[in-house]
This record gives sequence, structure tokens and C-alpha cells, in this order.
Amino acid sequence: MENIQITSDGIKKNLKRIKPYNAICEYIWNGFDAGATQIEIIFEFNQIENVSSITIIDNGNGINYDELSLKFKPFNDSEKATDNNNSHHSIPHGKHGIGRFTFFTFASKAQWYTVYKDENAVNKAYSINMNCQSLNSYDVNNNNLPVVVQEETGTKVEFINVYDICPDALLKEIKNEFFWFICLYSYKNYRIYFNNEIIDFSDYIRERFNFKYESEQIKDFNITITLWNCSLGKEYSKFYFINSTGDEVYKFNTTLNNKSDGFWHSITIKSKYFNDFYFEVNSDDEINFSSNRNDKDFKELIQKITDELIRKRRSYLKKASEKYISSLIDENVYPNFEETNILDKYRRSQLDAIIESLYQAEPQIFSGLNNPQKKIFIRLLNTIMDSNDNEKEALFSLIREIIDLDEEDQKNFNEILQKTTLTNIISTIRLLEDRLAAVQALKEVVFNKKFNSYEVKHVQAIVERHFWLFGEQYHLLTAAEPDFNVALRELLAFKGKQNKTAKIDSKDANKEMDIYLIRQNRESQCFENIVVELKRPIVPLGEEQLSQVKRYMRVIKSDSRFNSPDSKWTFILVGNRFDSTGYIEGELENNKNHGESGLVYETGNHKIYVKTWSQIFEDFSVKNEYLLKKLKFKQEMWLEKHNSADEAVNDAVNNTAAV
Repeated sequence: MENIQITSDGIKKNLKRIKPYNAICEYIWNGFDAGATQIEIIFEFNQIENVSSITIIDNGNGINYDELSLKFKPFNDSEKATDNNNSHHSIPHGKHGIGRFTFFTFASKAQWYTVYKDENAVNKAYSINMNCQSLNSYDVNNNNLPVVVQEETGTKVEFINVYDICPDALLKEIKNEFFWFICLYSYKNYRIYFNNEIIDFSDYIRERFNFKYESEQIKDFNITITLWNCSLGKEYSKFYFINSTGDEVYKFNTTLNNKSDGFWHSITIKSKYFNDFYFEVNSDDEINFSSNRNDKDFKELIQKITDELIRKRRSYLKKASEKYISSLIDENVYPNFEETNILDKYRRSQLDAIIESLYQAEPQIFSGLNNPQKKIFIRLLNTIMDSNDNEKEALFSLIREIIDLDEEDQKNFNEILQKTTLTNIISTIRLLEDRLAAVQALKEVVFNKKFNSYEVKHVQAIVERHFWLFGEQYHLLTAAEPDFNVALRELLAFKGKQNKTAKIDSKDANKEMDIYLIRQNRESQCFENIVVELKRPIVPLGEEQLSQVKRYMRVIKSDSRFNSPDSKWTFILVGNRFDSTGYIEGELENNKNHGESGLVYETGNHKIYVKTWSQIFEDFSVKNEYLLKKLKFKQEMWLEKHNSADEAVNDAVNNTAAV
């Protein structure tokens, strides 16, 4: 019986922070450290389906009997740690000399059976036994010498009387621990088997691609950049340098660590250039005649790859910033913007731009914030974006101080901010220009008597492409005179309940609507429906036209599929003018106590409005007054720009504001 130079309780006290799953991973690393390419983890279960024993088998070099005292006697020491460059190599991994003791965290006994080659290349085997109650001693082969065997080299360690181990949780830990190692060195055919099934690590790879680089002297650089879906755990994002025989000779961190951005990456570089490369940093008085890190070729290689990483990171952060804003909206942290107001859309785009710019320049500024802190910070940004340029510049100066941007980051931040802000302004100007053009074309169609415009061919043709006039973020379900059966089928499809044969039981089922719109309100989760009835410009609006809309409403109310508790219905009758009977004016007067312009009827979740085109155009002007003034647009009641209704329609339906 051999003794370790520390008490069993002392060992446990020193290792009390080791977690069971981490301990098992260390035993797997021991196999790879011993030259294994294949590790097997096998479970046995007791009668109540709990894990009773775990066996880890590797095909490595085994534990040389003559070196056993170096591996088992010293505590918190290891021959692996004697290499000062250990942190710059993936193998050997273990270096603390404690891994062999950690089984006490999940089992009562550990038994090793190992086969190794002696100095005469003869395969020999022996066993080692340890008990968790006496970690400071171990039994070697019942005090017998190793025996000659025909088996291949390798080690099997069995943990007996296992407790509190869940196979699924262990598998997750193993995948998180080893994915980068297995994936980066797949050409070495490393494998981990879990209960006879090979573990697949490919889902950890977000993107993998080759990067081409050649210097004047070196033409054989084989460079692979791997981007990961998750953190590498204790492994940083690194460069891995591989010689011509496929062995890793060195590794060190990239410059893009500790950014809190989720841009996890690894770069493997294989070349004969690294066969005799000297990676250690020379002291000032040290001369080295081998290729080293001061070489022009090496510096240029690292810089080219770093530039490519920065380019990839910018693209990644652009998408990540968009996802971050979506998460803020889902968490109800983002300010509420009125979707029907183009000014609010402009303000939203400006706030998006500053948050995206900040996130891309320095994601750390958003890390660690709880929801109240996020809400305060984002509303501060929103307030500043509505302020004058001097206040914006003061904010940016403060941000630069807080997040300590270096010169390159400041340059990138300013470029991103200027670009996104300019892009938003240009796109908003273009959208507003084209919306104005559409409004002007529609004014000509409905007001120019010489055009003799028609309801479907002209008025409806424009409105069904520019239905934002009646509300933003709506989805056009039907147009071109659909009947109610078609409308029902489209509604069910929109709600994910598609039924291509759905029909309603009503004598008016074949009545045709002009425009049917729908949207789902994010806050209330309500389905908002709009039915628009358009009249030819020469047709005045009166009792007959309003009765037609009321019949539409009765059809809708008669079928429960149109009237789920989460549905609201708005009907809008639009024409040039009211008739001379005073009927519409009377209905408006009867409903003015509701305080809504144009409302003539309300019952439950159903409302009917009557509006003239002049009112529609005035609503557009009011909603966009701020931007129209700020961007110095001139808007007249209507402009004669076209020679016919057909020409006006053609221009309106083909501009970029059309939906």
C-alpha cells in the first residue's frame, strides 16, 4: 500500500469546490493527455434505474508503472505542469495533479486497469485501487508486479457506488467541455462514445470557412476559421498553430476576447512554417535565429486574419443588435411607438440606429443590466435622440468616456452611427416623398372631374396598394371585390386555421367588399379588422351607401368565426361628399358624444365610420406634420401632374411606398 503525502480529509478539503461532472470530464482529459483518440463512457444501472457505476475507457498509452510514483504520490503537483508552456497547448490539458482524487465527489471507489509499453516495447498491465475514505493511499496490483499481456495499450477506470449522476446532465457537460477540442482536431479522429453512441458536436459550429493567405515566402498556409454558437467555457478564442505533421505546437488568444458580444471563434493555421518556429517572446537581450513572432510574415498573417475576424464580427453584431432590440420589445423595455404615425416610425428608426450602433461598437455597455436599468437607459437615449445636435454630441462624448473606446472603436462607432442615421433619414425622406406622390395621385383621381374616375379601376387600384392611409402595419387579406366566403377563408389562414372550403350561412354571403385589412396588435394581442367601402367620386354618400356597409357588418356579426373575443371590426365608408338629404350629418351628430371623428355607429367590438377623401388627406397631413415641416416638404391640396386617371394610377401603384 502506497501513501500520498497528505491526509484524506486534507485532500477533500482542498478539492471541495470540484463538481462531480467537472471531475468526470477531467478523467476524460486524462485519456486524451495519454495520447488517446477514442474515449468510451459506459454506465451500469441499479434496480431503481439510478447509475451505479461509470467506466471510462481510453486507447491511450496507459500509465507506465515506472512513472507511477510521479503520477499518484504527489498531491497538487503533476509532471504535466513542469512544462512552462502548458497554457499554450491543448494537450496535455491536466496540470494540477488533482484529477485522480476527484472521484470522491460522485463515487466511493475507483479502480484503474492500465496497459502500457515498457522500455523494451513489451505490453504490460496492472491495476490501481483507491477508496474515497482513504484518498491518501492506494493499492497497486495487490503488491504484484505488472504482467505481460497481448492487449493494446490504454486505461480503463471504473467508478463504483456512484451517486447523484444524471446521464443527460453529464452528456451536456461533456459536450460543453469538449466540443471545441473535438471539432478543431477532427482530422485526428478524436471520438467520445457515450453508452456506445458517438457524441455529435457539429451543432456547436455556427460557421466554418477557409481563409486564404500567402506571403512572398510561404505559400502553404492552411487556415480555417470556426465561429461557435456558444461560449468555449474555460477556453478562450484562440489561434492554434499546427505543424506539417498535424501536431499543435502552440496557441494564444486572439485580440477579440472579453467583449461580451457572443462572437466566439477559433482559428487553426497549419503550415511547415511552424515546424521549427520559436513562439516564446524574446527578452530584449535575447537573440533567436529561428522563425519567430517578430517575423514580418508572421505579423502580417495574424493581422490579415484579425482583419477578417473584425469584418465577420461587424456582420455578426449587426444581426445580434437586431435580435437584442427584439428582446427589449419582448421584455416590454422598449418605448411604445404609435404604428400609425410616420413620425413615430421615424423616431423608432433613430432609436434603433443608436442602439444598434452602440451594440456594434461595444456590446459590454448593455451587459449585466436588469430590465429597470435597461428601460431607464433606453429612454434616456430616446430623449436625447429627440433633442438638438449639441445634446446628442454631449451624449456621445459621455458614452465614449463610459465605455472607454479606443481610437479604432471610436472610429468604427462614429462610422456606424453616421451611416445608420443617414440611411434612416434618406429612407424616411424617400418613403415620405413617395407617400406624398401617392396621395397627390389619389387626389387627382377623386377630385378631377375631367378624369371621370371609376371606383374599382382607379380609386380601389390605388388604395389597395397604399392601404397605410387607413393604418400602418396592416395586412391586406382581400381586395378586388372579394365575397365574405373568401374573406372568411383568408381570415382563418391568417390565424393559422386554414380551411379552403369554409363558408358562411347568410343570404348576403356573396356580397363583395372593396378592401379587407387585418393586423394583430402586439400589446393587446387583439386582431384588428378593417373593411373599407369605396365609392366612385361622382357618387355622394347617403342612407343607401351607409345601409350597404351595415349589411356587411350584419354578415360579419352573424358568424362566430369572424367574432372571436380577440377581434375588433372597423368599417369605413369613403367618398367625395355627402348627399343633400342631411342623413349622414344626422348620424354624425347622434354619435358625436363618443368623441371620434367620422363615427356613425358603434355596437360591441364593431364600429362604422363615414369619411370624405378631404378628411382622409387631412388626417395624413396632421399625422405627418412634424416631418413635412422638418424635411421642408411642400404639400398642396392637389396638383395637376397627370393627364388621365389611368396615368395617375400607374404612377401611384408603382412607387416605393406601395405595399
